[in-house]
Amino acid sequence: MNNTSFAWLAGLFASTLSLSALASDGHEKFVNNCSGCHGLEAEGIPGLAPALNNPDLWNKLGAKRNEYIAGVVTGGLSGKLKSKGNDYDGLVMPPQDFIETADLVDITRYVINDVNKVDGAPDATLINQLKSAPKSHEDLHKLRNGG
Repeated sequence: MNNTSFAWLAGLFASTLSLSALASDGHEKFVNNCSGCHGLEAEGIPGLAPALNNPDLWNKLGAKRNEYIAGVVTGGLSGKLKSKGNDYDGLVMPPQDFIETADLVDITRYVINDVNKVDGAPDATLINQLKSAPKSHEDLHKLRNGG
């Protein structure tokens, strides 16, 4: 094997490991920070917290999905909502703004990309913006419901 081929293969291997590490980091951070309420595989816990493995929701949100998930993790969410046939009312997801921005980026990327197989995820700029000026729960419900 010549040096060029070796260098190319080494680069490919390293980038594959990096992508795997990103996915596992997001999963690990999700498990450590979110799974107590949303379940180990983001399946939700009826009566406690909605399923996040809900491609219909994330696809329906379209271009607003990043704003929605970033708004929920930074500002929390309360009020009535329906997810995968289950009603949730009266429980509050507290803001998770104490979690490092980079970790919130990894967690939201994991939920959107890996769990739901949907493109896009909020970046650090959006997370920081919403940490500084959180969306109201009313505004988050409007986003979720197509507003």
